[in-house]
Amino acid sequence: MQMVCAFIFLVSAAWDWQVKTTPTPHRVPAGGLWLLRAGWILLTVYLAADGLTRNTLPVDSSAGMLLAIGWGLAGLAIFLDLTFEHRLPVWVISSATTACVFTASRLGGETHAFASSVKPLILLHIGAAILAYCLLAAQALNALAYLLQDRALAQRKFGGIYGLLPSLVPMDKIGANLMGAAVWMLGLSVVIGAVDAFTGAAGLVNFPKLVMATATLLLAIMLIMLRRRSAISGAAFARGSLWLLLPALLALWLSLPAPR
Repeated sequence: MQMVCAFIFLVSAAWDWQVKTTPTPHRVPAGGLWLLRAGWILLTVYLAADGLTRNTLPVDSSAGMLLAIGWGLAGLAIFLDLTFEHRLPVWVISSATTACVFTASRLGGETHAFASSVKPLILLHIGAAILAYCLLAAQALNALAYLLQDRALAQRKFGGIYGLLPSLVPMDKIGANLMGAAVWMLGLSVVIGAVDAFTGAAGLVNFPKLVMATATLLLAIMLIMLRRRSAISGAAFARGSLWLLLPALLALWLSLPAPR
């Protein structure tokens, strides 16, 4: 099922890229978008069935977390499209989701269920962290599109792929909203993780990922505050969002569950 989902997302990316680069009247422009939605629904069904069968959340392994991140990234892009009419490039979202799902399929056999004595708040901690990383990834893609469009306007390039990107104003607004939501989710995760680290038996083990998550949170707070006070430009905010991926990815890597 994972490979089927990966194939659907791959076709979605190829379809959308082909339409955007060589549009022809015989192609369905929204075909890639509908394939992205269909793949997300199928992945949702798979994750729900897997979680119900094993009586656990689909984040009990590195493969499960990658699937959850790919699912969240695609779902967030669909949510932005349907709610705010802000469409991130479909081929970029589909390609990123394909990479997550395909990598997860190669990591199969590593899963292990949570112990029955797991603390309920730890599940909230994990869910909030995954959602925060999905929001940061979506903002990074949005920031990349912003920088491409900003550069095109500065060089007076109005055709080609630049004409398919959204305008700067909605991208800047959506970027601030995504970063603000990421701050709330990551803040919730860090607070719960910090309390558990300093009160639980495995505090020192979780300390490195807590430090990196806290650094990501502080940098995100500084970035969003500077932007909302107009202390930095939209382009600087976009570049900062891309640099923010470095500590975020390191924190995510440290958070991946080790096989037991």
